[in-house]
Amino acid sequence: MMTAFLGVGGAPGGGELLLVLLAVLLLFGSRRLPEVARTIGRAVAAMRRAADEVRDELMSARDIPDEPVSTERRNHEASEPDKPGTLLP
Repeated sequence: MMTAFLGVGGAPGGGELLLVLLAVLLLFGSRRLPEVARTIGRAVAAMRRAADEVRDELMSARDIPDEPVSTERRNHEASEPDKPGTLLP
């Protein structure tokens, strides 16, 4: 969520959005505005895809154990809970 926009707390209201749209229109002109909007849309979509890939990679890495647990260690953990200062085999 946005906490501050144009010096005002909270999400932008209608007046602020109108001001931003007017500034964009003046900067890029009416002919380039659709092209700019398409470019921004493609960039946002690419960022979402990249974020989804990173999230999926992290989720799959979390499910895979780093090293196999030996049967001896598994039996030790099941029979005796960890105590401070206890060394595991």
